[in-house]
Amino acid sequence: MQAHRYAILPDVDLRVRGDRRALRHFSAEYGAARVGDDGSPVAVEVRFGRGLTQAAALDGGHKTVRWSVSVGSPRAVPLRMDIDLRGAPRAFGLSLVQGYFVEPLLSVAAARAGHVLLPAAAIGQGEGILVLLGASGTGKSSLSARALAAGDGVLGDDQILLDAGGRCTRFPRRMRFYSDLRLTAPAAWARLPAPARAGLQTRRAVRALSRDFVAPSLALAPSKIGDAGPAGPSPATRIVLLERSPEAAVLRHERVDADVATAHALAVLEAQRERFAACADGAWLQELAGVRIRERRMLESAFASAPLERFEVPGAWSAPRAITALAADLGIAR
Repeated sequence: MQAHRYAILPDVDLRVRGDRRALRHFSAEYGAARVGDDGSPVAVEVRFGRGLTQAAALDGGHKTVRWSVSVGSPRAVPLRMDIDLRGAPRAFGLSLVQGYFVEPLLSVAAARAGHVLLPAAAIGQGEGILVLLGASGTGKSSLSARALAAGDGVLGDDQILLDAGGRCTRFPRRMRFYSDLRLTAPAAWARLPAPARAGLQTRRAVRALSRDFVAPSLALAPSKIGDAGPAGPSPATRIVLLERSPEAAVLRHERVDADVATAHALAVLEAQRERFAACADGAWLQELAGVRIRERRMLESAFASAPLERFEVPGAWSAPRAITALAADLGIAR
């Protein structure tokens, strides 16, 4: 079984083993962090293949793909995960298990190394970083695309690494672009090469024909739009919580304190690890409780000095309207 290795952090290397399609997927996703593999110990190892998972594995799926996932002991070195993935399209399944299982396992290793793998975007503004923290669907990727097209550095559009000192480091993963990019980030759309625009138009058609049953994103390197800038670490100088609110009629903006911001971040982290926790035994549940304590301490420290704000977007607003309003208030160009 072939393997690729990625240096996610100085003390967190990921080894992926599997067939050519699995390796090709992760090489495209984390290629900026790929390093030579001499077989030395890593923090996390993930294997893809048939017959690898154990009897107690978690069986699940989403739409057209199915998976079986088993996780080794939280005390083992490396942290190990085995995945048996079935169904099509294969790229869709690999993207799902990456987000549902592989990256939550990486977040455990990151916490042990003194970082929170935070569901956030990080955009360079002046001498520091604007951090946009929010669940999926709150506009992080579209706002990042706008910033990138305007010449701002982007450390990540959906995941970043944050330490207790409030310093942000790039999580080496491709950005996600959605079929409405032409409306939410027109300048970014104009900069995309023709094949990428065609890919987004195809996804828009698939989404319409399936009546939103299939709504895939397109994963692309930031370089397809602009220069992502330095990988960090860079100080977070403004932290914004993004929320969709069914009760709001207008865009609400308020200052919040560190307790509110920490609680919001922990809630998003917990939601992100929900499927991972479902395949955890008692030892892993205890480990995840410990990770949550470490993350809380790091977040409280990181949020202690930077300005903290919350934007509530009306749930009834379309994505283009919400992104345009947020971009204006956040100082992000078209």
